[in-house]
Amino acid sequence: MKISVSRVPDEGLREQATYDPTALDMARFDIRLDQACTVDVVITKADQELVVNTAIHCPLRPTCARCLEEFASSVETRAVFTYHVQPTDVVDITDDIRQEVILGYPMIPVCRPDCKGLCLVCGQNLNAGACQHHTS
Repeated sequence: MKISVSRVPDEGLREQATYDPTALDMARFDIRLDQACTVDVVITKADQELVVNTAIHCPLRPTCARCLEEFASSVETRAVFTYHVQPTDVVDITDDIRQEVILGYPMIPVCRPDCKGLCLVCGQNLNAGACQHHTS
C-alpha cells in the first residue's frame, strides 16, 4: 500500500488493502500463504510525522511440527508505523506489513494442543489411530 502524504486530510484517513501472497514474497517450506492478506489502516498526520495504525489478518497453512499435517491458521496482529515525511512524499508500507506477518508466524506450529504426533518407530500419525508400537 502506497500512501500519498498530500492526500491525507487533517482528520485522518481510513483505508483497506489486500495483499496477494506473492507480492509479499514470503515463500517458506513449512508455511504456505494461499489466500490474500487484508490490512485495515488508519492514517493520521502530525507535523512531519505520518502515523499508520494497522490491523493485519493473514490466513496461513502451516505444517504441524508434531504430526506433519497441514492445518489452517492465521496471523492476527496490530502494529503502528511512524514515518518522518515531507508533504510531497509517498510512503510504501508493504515491507513493514510483510515484517509484521513474519513476526506473527508461529515458531513451532502445532495443529492443536493435544496433537499426539508421529510414532517414532513406524511414522504412524497417532492422531489418526494407534499403531502396534503405541497401544494407548
